[in-house]
Amino acid sequence: MATSPEVAVRARPVEAGPAPARSRLAGGWPLTVLFVAAVAVRVLAPSAVEGRTEEVVARALGPVAAVLLAHLAVRWGVWRWLAALAALPAAVGPAQVAASGRGVLEPLLVLVVVTGLAAVLWRVPAGLLASAGALLAAVAASLVLLGLSAGGDRGPLAVLAPLAPGGTLDVGGQLQGPGAADALTGSGTGPLVTTEVVVAALGLLLVMAAAAGLGRARPSRLRRTALVLAVVPLLFAAGALVDGVTPAVLLPALAVLPAAGAVGLTALLRGRRGRRSGPVPPDDVDRAAVADLRARVGVPELPPVAIVIAAYDEAPGIGAVLAGLPAEVLGLRTAVVVVDDGSTDGTAEAVAASGRALAVACPANRGQGAALRLGYRVAREHGARYVVTTDADGQYDVGDVPAVLRPVVEGEADFVSGSRRLGHQHTRDRVRRTGVHVFAWVVSAMSGTRVTDTSFGLRAMRADLTGVVTLRQPQYQSSELMLGVLSHGYRVREVPATMHVRSAGASKKGRNLVYGSRYARVVVGTWWREGLLTPADEVAPALGGPALGGSGGAAPAGPAPAP
Repeated sequence: MATSPEVAVRARPVEAGPAPARSRLAGGWPLTVLFVAAVAVRVLAPSAVEGRTEEVVARALGPVAAVLLAHLAVRWGVWRWLAALAALPAAVGPAQVAASGRGVLEPLLVLVVVTGLAAVLWRVPAGLLASAGALLAAVAASLVLLGLSAGGDRGPLAVLAPLAPGGTLDVGGQLQGPGAADALTGSGTGPLVTTEVVVAALGLLLVMAAAAGLGRARPSRLRRTALVLAVVPLLFAAGALVDGVTPAVLLPALAVLPAAGAVGLTALLRGRRGRRSGPVPPDDVDRAAVADLRARVGVPELPPVAIVIAAYDEAPGIGAVLAGLPAEVLGLRTAVVVVDDGSTDGTAEAVAASGRALAVACPANRGQGAALRLGYRVAREHGARYVVTTDADGQYDVGDVPAVLRPVVEGEADFVSGSRRLGHQHTRDRVRRTGVHVFAWVVSAMSGTRVTDTSFGLRAMRADLTGVVTLRQPQYQSSELMLGVLSHGYRVREVPATMHVRSAGASKKGRNLVYGSRYARVVVGTWWREGLLTPADEVAPALGGPALGGSGGAAPAGPAPAP
């Protein structure tokens, strides 16, 4: 028998609390493109090197340095595409390409600097001693380089004689034809080299902004790394101030500063979660509702599965919905928790008459999101290990509950959402159908993870998860929940499910334009608040996070709740 399709959005075990998250751009294709582009440019560039072996080595050193630099940036939580883009100057920059056309020593200098930085920054945060050692080594190497290259034809590094003070780095002549200028020696403003210098300067500005603690960089551990990446090659370049210009010592700065800027930009944008991120404490309405519950029924002890429903003026249809909910799913007993969100139409009486649900009565209407947040709290604080959500309007098929819950119970996922696009939908509203596709694409682009349905109300999750993810939205909370679990690195899955038309009543979410604009504001606000989508300090392998890549690598495995 054919199996129904599933989308495994995440497949990584996590602990019960916040888990290290992952890179949001899957695969290593950006770095592959970078390497191929670097090799192609250097193969096609003119060369004055004598000897086939030396020419091949000289052309190969630049791409190797560029890819190593990009990998180092990725180690510090930089998006792969941004790391590859930042390493482009080291790979195909005019000054770097021209240097490889003159011999091995200049590109070797760049590779040595990049390798030294990688050795200091690869596995652990750059401590003060490591940073000081790297800076002292840079100063020493810079002085040695100047001393050896100053001897002209008689010096031990005579090949650097043209690069000693007064020498010429003829990048423009090699890449743009006779008469083109060379920005590095001050003899003109060749457009390609000027672009290379501008990019390096932009990288330095981003590092300075991160070091100043702007944006989200102040508490981030990426600030020191960005500074080390920028200062070490700049100390090499400082040697150019001794008795004129020595272009060779500028090459490491031109190569590394853009990557340092990428780390700085990552710190500015993703250095921490937003100030409003974190579990939301109960408010007066929550406390009043829980106090009323305990006054009526004492302290309830819930079975393993709690089916949570938020209801507001749903008296005509909620009785039928409750009657259809199963008392047992996958061999586990269930309890229904209905949060009456300040209804005025007799919803509370209908719930009580059903005899099927534990009613939590809110004294004021706040919205579906706030009601579900209260329901999650009641479930996890009273013994439930798993939470299933559905709506009070009968739109979601009760027969889909086992399929949604099974991956969570079996430890294959932490959060499972039904998807009408993988299953079926009987709604006829073309605007909302289109909106489902659009928001699925937007969330997929924001998270780097394929999502097909961000607003489906039938979901299952571990109960403890609801106490970790930020849930502030009073109404349009489905996308906040989806983005929240993704940002914390929880394993997420979508399964096929069915959506019917409402059995009674009307939607409380507003007309299509209002609903769409508010939903979009929640999506963008959650994405920004959670750290685009995860703070780099939580995902950077250099800081103990998982390896970056296709599925985010592996995190410490934590035991799933036992059935």
